[in-house]
Amino acid sequence: MHLTDCDIAMLFAVVLLLLGVSSAQRPGNATICDWYAIQNFGANTTATQLKLMESILALAFGGAGPLQGVSSDITGIFNPGNLNGTPVDLEPWFNGSKQSTNLNNQAVSIDWLDGGGTAPLYSFLAGDTQNLTFTNGTNEACVLTQILSEFF
Repeated sequence: MHLTDCDIAMLFAVVLLLLGVSSAQRPGNATICDWYAIQNFGANTTATQLKLMESILALAFGGAGPLQGVSSDITGIFNPGNLNGTPVDLEPWFNGSKQSTNLNNQAVSIDWLDGGGTAPLYSFLAGDTQNLTFTNGTNEACVLTQILSEFF
């Protein structure tokens, strides 16, 4: 995908708008994480901030799926979607159907979603589980989640 100067300017304007809206709703002395931890979970603790970050990551990667009250436009990284009318499907890079991982200078297939795919993400977002927990697989899904949460 190639972004034009116009695309970059529009993206920058949207980010500025979102920052303005988020800062208008919260007190000037509250960080975004502090504010949304309280708004979503009733308290601002290490545990609620972790839950907030897990929720953001789960929605970003799982998308709306079967969740009620979430826009179906949020398809998530692990599901097919489209960008400006162009079909996009990144799941093959995560589900082991492509040799997309470098292991000892060799391209190999690893199913990073072997811990239940998107089901644990939806269970967590729906409130069916207290923590974002992957099961039924090897350690790859846990490693992927740990890597992603370190960067966010």
